[in-house]
Amino acid sequence: MKVLYFDPILGVSGDMILASLIDLGVDRLYLKKNLSFIGNSDLKIRRIDKNGVNACNLRFVIRKKVNEHDFLPLIKRSRLPAHIKTGAFRIIERIFEVEKKIHRRDRLHLHELADADTLLDVVGALLAVDFLKVDRVYSRPVKAGKGFIKTVEGNMPAFNFATAHLLQGFPVEFMPIAAELTTPTGAAILTAIAEPKEDLVLKKIEGIGLAGGTRDIKDYPNLLRVFRGEAEERQNGECLVIETNLDDMNPQDYEWVMDRLYRAGAREVYLTPTIMKKSRPGVLLTVLCEEGRENLLDVLFEETTTLGVRMWRTGRVILRREMVTIPTPYGKLRVKIFIHKGIKKFALEYNDLLEFAKRSGRPLKDLRKEMTEYVEKRGFGIKGKKRP
Repeated sequence: MKVLYFDPILGVSGDMILASLIDLGVDRLYLKKNLSFIGNSDLKIRRIDKNGVNACNLRFVIRKKVNEHDFLPLIKRSRLPAHIKTGAFRIIERIFEVEKKIHRRDRLHLHELADADTLLDVVGALLAVDFLKVDRVYSRPVKAGKGFIKTVEGNMPAFNFATAHLLQGFPVEFMPIAAELTTPTGAAILTAIAEPKEDLVLKKIEGIGLAGGTRDIKDYPNLLRVFRGEAEERQNGECLVIETNLDDMNPQDYEWVMDRLYRAGAREVYLTPTIMKKSRPGVLLTVLCEEGRENLLDVLFEETTTLGVRMWRTGRVILRREMVTIPTPYGKLRVKIFIHKGIKKFALEYNDLLEFAKRSGRPLKDLRKEMTEYVEKRGFGIKGKKRP
């Protein structure tokens, strides 16, 4: 499969993400044309030297200030493709929500995000990824600085409050540098377009893009690199297994426990009947996860009768998958697509089918058969398909 793989050598910002993709081969005229919905702005691209390495750098020349409250209306009125609009809405709304949460006020308080650069970076990055026609986007861990930096509000952590919130769930490597290495805009874009993966194996590198930031840091190159290449459809990785044996719980409570575990970040939760000491019937509760171990442990100790758990890491191999939403006569239906050796298989989202059955009064098994045939007949981009 075709992939992009970001390597934050030392720095991630919105303009660096876009500059790296331009260096990789995104057409500049294509970007300028699609970004013209923001009037009186221009894209300037140049080559710069960062610690002896030649890299791409860009800046937007904006002749008329754009208020952050106009970001979403501008996108809505533009002629951008629907999926680009949707992606931009999500990223910008997430930035706004984080800023409001940090400052505990309804009024936006944006600092670096207070002009059209943010809007152009977000939309430009989405357009660039779309232009490159890849199947997946991945990223190595981002970098964060330590210590404090001077701001208009006094000395603040080098790891910006907003950036930290936006990077929740994403791996971060702390560097012994008192500088802002990852900006809020960069964090918001990267976490929206890329999955974290430190051990991705590229079968073939087809292109490399290199972007340089404006900051000069002694002994460190302020660079962001991105690879385009071929990767296996099956991805190797690891997951954490947490398990505990229970023989003194009310069986009615398991549904609530499983629901809380999923909301706390579990990838999978399942129960296995077992026989425990003194021939008592019991249950082996197993949880699979990638991150968020502490949240899951809190749930297990709060909601179950366990006095201890077992944990270990294990390898796993997973197929590439994606979720699409399609319109049907009963409403929107989510379809999970799995790909192996170029063959696509799909599965219908059970909860959506259940809602269809409740609203229509039709048997669930009949709806599943009808919706399976509906998806197969219309395709919706699901080619080379098999019945789930």
